[in-house]
Formats: sequence, structure tokens, C-alpha cells
Amino acid sequence: MTDADKFQCPICDAQYDVVRVEAPRTHDKPLLCLSCAAPLHNREGKFALKYFRVSDGMELGRRNGRRPGF
Repeated sequence: MTDADKFQCPICDAQYDVVRVEAPRTHDKPLLCLSCAAPLHNREGKFALKYFRVSDGMELGRRNGRRPGF
């Protein structure tokens, strides 16, 4: 198993483990933060980035404990 880098969303402070995998550019898709929908980097050179959320971060836009519909 490869080591994961840590990443924190600058908007909502959600925390992610990030893994780099060598992949062709044909599979590029835009990535969004699962907590606040901020854009995330999907590549670093020849590597695709895969994010695994480990913490939700701040409770942005929540009312009565419910998530907003996107």
C-alpha cells in the first residue's frame, strides 16, 4: 500500500487522504470537495489524484443538521 498525503480543503477545512496514481489523461474528471463543492486538483503531471475524505470539516450551510442539496 502506498502512503497517502494529507490535504485540507481551504474553504471548509474538510480533511482528505490523497493518493497519486499514474494514469493517462483520458480519464480526467473534475473533482469537487464532498463537504462544500469547492474544486480540487485532479492531476499532478502524469499522476491522477484520488481523495479519501477522513473528516467533514466545518458545518457550512447546514440547518437543523441537514446537508444542503447540490
